[in-house]
Amino acid sequence: MRSTACRSAVADLRRRSTLAAPCEAAIFDLATIRAEIATEHAHRSGGTPPGYEEPSASWLWLDKELSSNMAGETGAVYIYEGAKTALQLRGDAAAATLAFVEEHRETEQSHLELFEQLIPPHKHTRLLPAWRAAGFALGFAPALVSDRALFLTVEAVETFVEEHYGEQIGPLRASGRCPQLLELLEHCCTDEVHHKEDAGARAGDAPGVVGRTWMVVVRIGSAVAAEIARRV
Repeated sequence: MRSTACRSAVADLRRRSTLAAPCEAAIFDLATIRAEIATEHAHRSGGTPPGYEEPSASWLWLDKELSSNMAGETGAVYIYEGAKTALQLRGDAAAATLAFVEEHRETEQSHLELFEQLIPPHKHTRLLPAWRAAGFALGFAPALVSDRALFLTVEAVETFVEEHYGEQIGPLRASGRCPQLLELLEHCCTDEVHHKEDAGARAGDAPGVVGRTWMVVVRIGSAVAAEIARRV
């Protein structure tokens, strides 16, 4: 079960997502954030070498979480790439749906670029090609069916992502460490909450049995993928 701090973090981010403009540009001091991560790594490893920047360094809690973030943002970009391809093949998608895909893809791309600059290559999951393929398929298939199927899929994915970020934000808030990293994660999570709420509003009526089942499958699949990215 998630901690009280984590639940509080998610609730606060939901509230903030309704107050702030979505996808606002943000500038982060990545050098400072990398230093925070290295300090946290040293804290959790007891200060024993090798250090965070060394390829032989162990993957500790934060390393694993950031690896899963990298995988998730990679998959998210390709979800929208797949959706765009399918919508173009269909030829009958609403202009608003095409705009939805492009706006959200740009935001996910900005998140991915942050993590690419932040995380050393040896801390990336080795399965990024698989996440690209899986993301493309997850966006392509429902978008080929209908706009609504795409919106339900995005809502399901982002419901998981909100919880995933919350599981990092909660402990960091509680510890009082890594304030700049915490700000970056909160920024990304606020965008994801907006994406979830936007997709849910566009989907309209509550899904039926088939739709609910599909959303559960997507959330479970997302959770499994995140766990794999923590380990490989």
